[in-house]
Amino acid sequence: TYSKKYAGISHVPEFKSGIRFDFSVIAGLYRYKPVIPNVLLHSDYYPWDSNNDLTRYTFRSELAWKDEAYADVEYNVVDSSTVLIAIRCVNNTALPKNLDINLMAYLDYPENYPLQTISKPENVLWKNAVDYKSLSFAKPGPRDNLIYDGAIDGEIRHSDFLDGRAISKSFGQTPGNKLAYDVNLGKDHTSGFVSVLYRMKANTGNVFNTGGLTSHKIVLKGTGKLEQVMIPYTVSKAGVHTLTFESQGGADVEFNGFFITKSKDQPQLIPLVRNFRPEITENLSDKNIILKYKEIDTYYGVSWEFNDAWVREFNNDELDIYLRRHFNNHTNKVFNGNGKGHFSNVYIRPVELDAHDKQTIYAMVCTGTYEGVKKRLAELDKAKRAAIDKKNRELAAAAKVLPEGEKYEFGRKIMQTTLLTNILYPIYTQDSYIRHFTPGKWYTSLYTWDSGFTALGLNEINTKMAIENINAYTTSGDNQNAFIQHGTPVPVQIYAFYDLWNKTQSREMLTYFYPRLKKYYEFMAGRFGSSTTRTLKSNLLKTWDYFYNSGGWDDYPAQVTVHEQKATKTVAPVANTAHSIRLAKMLKLAATALGEKKDLAKYDEDIRLFSEALQTHSWNDTSGYFSYVVHDDNGNPVGHFKDPVSKKDHNMGLDGAYPLFAGICTPEQEQILLEKIFSEKHMWTPTGICVVDQSAPYFKPVGYWNGSVWMPHQWFTWKAMLDLGRADLAHKIAQKALDIYKREVDASYSTFEYYSAKTGRGAGWHQFAGLTAPVINWFSAYYKPGTVTTGFEIWIDKQSFNKDLSSYEGRFSFDQTVKPHQRSLLVCMNPDYKYRIKLNGRNIEADNPYPGMLQITLPALNQDAVLTVDPVK
Repeated sequence: TYSKKYAGISHVPEFKSGIRFDFSVIAGLYRYKPVIPNVLLHSDYYPWDSNNDLTRYTFRSELAWKDEAYADVEYNVVDSSTVLIAIRCVNNTALPKNLDINLMAYLDYPENYPLQTISKPENVLWKNAVDYKSLSFAKPGPRDNLIYDGAIDGEIRHSDFLDGRAISKSFGQTPGNKLAYDVNLGKDHTSGFVSVLYRMKANTGNVFNTGGLTSHKIVLKGTGKLEQVMIPYTVSKAGVHTLTFESQGGADVEFNGFFITKSKDQPQLIPLVRNFRPEITENLSDKNIILKYKEIDTYYGVSWEFNDAWVREFNNDELDIYLRRHFNNHTNKVFNGNGKGHFSNVYIRPVELDAHDKQTIYAMVCTGTYEGVKKRLAELDKAKRAAIDKKNRELAAAAKVLPEGEKYEFGRKIMQTTLLTNILYPIYTQDSYIRHFTPGKWYTSLYTWDSGFTALGLNEINTKMAIENINAYTTSGDNQNAFIQHGTPVPVQIYAFYDLWNKTQSREMLTYFYPRLKKYYEFMAGRFGSSTTRTLKSNLLKTWDYFYNSGGWDDYPAQVTVHEQKATKTVAPVANTAHSIRLAKMLKLAATALGEKKDLAKYDEDIRLFSEALQTHSWNDTSGYFSYVVHDDNGNPVGHFKDPVSKKDHNMGLDGAYPLFAGICTPEQEQILLEKIFSEKHMWTPTGICVVDQSAPYFKPVGYWNGSVWMPHQWFTWKAMLDLGRADLAHKIAQKALDIYKREVDASYSTFEYYSAKTGRGAGWHQFAGLTAPVINWFSAYYKPGTVTTGFEIWIDKQSFNKDLSSYEGRFSFDQTVKPHQRSLLVCMNPDYKYRIKLNGRNIEADNPYPGMLQITLPALNQDAVLTVDPVK
C-alpha cells in the first residue's frame, strides 16, 4: 500500500534506489465500467477494514453506489514474500451482473531517480557533492540546526543530476562558504585530474578555490546545462586525502560533484534507461505468471483461482484514462501507449453474479528466487486456508466495545484503515528513503504536526508503529537537526509520547526518547543551536523563521495579517509560547521519573519566564483573550496586535485561549476563556469548536480554518478540560466530534480534513487521517474497555487491569508547577459491573453516564496517589 498511483500492496526489494514493486486489483462491471483505485483522486474506492498490524486490510470498490454492487479487495500478508488476495464480488440488486477483475503488477521509480549515468564508471572515481565531510557557511542562519525535511544541509534533489542530488541552496552565492571531502586514492590514482560537474543559469559565473588535494582557482560559467571543468592534481602516496571547495561569491551554483580521472578525457554522461517492462513467463495452464525486472534481483509471481483469464500488457504510465479508453478492446494482448510505464495484467472475466449473489476469487503475489516463486505459486490453496484461519482468530479475539459505542464502530474502523494505509514509499529524509505515514496519499512528504496526530491515533492501534512514527521526527544528540520539520512546527510528537507513556509505562522507551524530546523542546524554546524562536526581549516565542503557520491554522486571521504586513520580526503569537510552557511541564515530569535532576531548574525557569511574558504582555482585558504582541525594532513589547480594519483585538480565537491549555491562567481568566470556547456566540458551533470567534469582525464562515471545525485543536481543548476537572466539558467536545464524524462517514465513507461549522459536512481531502485521527482517541477513551485517559497534568507511574477489565489500579504523579486543584480522568471498564472507586484508600465518587464509563474527578492534590477501581459485589 506504499503506492502513490493505485491502491493495493507494495514490495520494496531494497531501500537504496527507491524502486518499488506494486500490485493492484481493478474491479469493474464487465466491459463497461472499471473502478480504478487512484489514490490521488476520489475514485470510488474506500479504505474499509484492517487489523492492527496491517497484515490484513481491505479496500472497497463501489461498482454501483451505494453498495448495490461492489468488490471488497482484501490483502492478507502471509509472510514477508507472499500475499494472498481475496476479491469478494457482491451483487445486491434484483438483476444479474457480470464483473471483471484486472490484476495489475507494475514497477515505480522515485521522483528524483537520475536521468543520466556515466559511460565507464570503472575508469573513474565519482564523489557526489552531497557526500561531504563538512560544510560550513560564512554567515550562520536560523536553519543551520533545522534543515527542512531532515535533508542533508545544502542538498537539492532533481533527476537531472547524477544520483538525483547535488549541493546548492545558495551555497555558491556567499564568499567563504566551504565544502570539504575525504578522497580515497588508490595506487593507480596518485596523479590525474579532478573534473567538477556543475550547472548554472546561462550567462552567469562564479569561482571556486580548491585546497588540500590540489590548489587551483576554478572558473565556472553557466550554460543552463550540466558542465565539467578539469584541474590537475598530484600526490606522493595513495590513501585518504582532503579536497576542499570554497566559494568566492557570485551566481548560484548547482554543484553535482566531481570525478577523479587518470586522463584529460572528461567522463561522458549517457541516458539512464528506466526498465519498466519485465520478462513475462506465462503458465496459463497452471494459472500463474512469473515476472523478472532488470533492476531487481528477485522474481515476482502472480497466481489466481479462475478459469477464464488471460495475460495482457499496457505500455503506458497511467490507467485512469488509458484503460478506460481501451476497456472494450477484448482482442489485443499488448496495448502500446506512451511507453513511460508498464502494467502486467491478468484479465479475469466474466465473473457472473445472479441477483443478490456473491462470489470470492482468490489470487496470490509472491517474490523470491525463480524456483522459490514457482514453488510458492502452486501453494495458493494452502495460503488461502491459512489466511482464513488467521482472520477468524483475529475476529474472535477482537477487543469488545461498550454497547453505547457500537454505533461509532463503523467510523472507527474506516478511520483506522485510512490511517494505517496512508503510508508511502519512498519518502526521503536523513540521507535515505523510508516508508512513512502521511496525512493522506495526496501529501508526498513528512508533515510534522499532522504526523504527531497520526502517532496519537496509532497509540490506540499499534504501539510499535506509534513509536516508529514519533522516532521518525526526533533526532539523536549528534544529529545536526533538532528534529525533523516539515510544515507547522507544533511539537505534537511530545504530546503523543506523553500519552504513550501513560499507556505503557515503558522505562526503555522513556530512556530512549527523553534526550531526543528534550532537544526538540529546547529548539522550540530558543535554547538550542541556530534557533531564533526567542529573539524578542519579552521572552515571547515565534516560529515565523521556520514556517508561515504558527499553530496549524492556515488562514487564521491574525497570522494572515502578520504576513501581509511583513511583521514576522516584531509580532509574536500566543500558541508557540503556550505550547512551550505545557511541553516544559510534561518533560519535567519525565525528567523527574528518570532522575534527571539537572534539567529541572531549566524547565522551571522557562515555565516562569514564558508564563510571566504571556500574563504581562499578552492578556487583553478588553477582548477577554490573550493577544498577539507587537514589538519595536529592538525587540521591546509595545502593545497588542489589532485588526487593521476594525481596530479590535486580532486574536479572538483559539490562539488567544491557548494559555488555558498551558495551565497558567488566573481563575478569572479561566472562566472568561471557558465562556468564549463554549458559548454559541463565540467559538461553539453546531459542529463543535471553531478556531475563530464567531463574533469577531474577521470571522469568515467559508474559510479553510476560519469558519470551519477541525479535530486537532479540539483534542487539545479536550485534554485541557480534563486538567481543569471539567469532565463534563471534555465529554461535550468528544461526543459532538464523534457524532459529526459518524454522520459524515456513514453518508460518504470518507474521512475528511475538516467540517463546516454550519452544516457539519466534511470537506478537504476525502481520505485524510493525520489531523482527523483524534476520533480514534475519543472512541477509545469513552467506549474501549481497558483505556485510561488523563489530561496533561497526570503522570501514570504504574497501572494494571485484571483479565476481564473489571478491576484497575493506578499510581499517579502530578504536575507540581501549579497549585493543587481538581483534575479529571476517564477509566473505561467492563460494562457488566458497578464499581467502587478509592483514592489512597478513601472512597470517591465518579460520574457513570453509561455502564463501563467512569468520569473520575480527583480532589485538589499534588502529592503522589493510588487510584483503585473494583467491582461492587
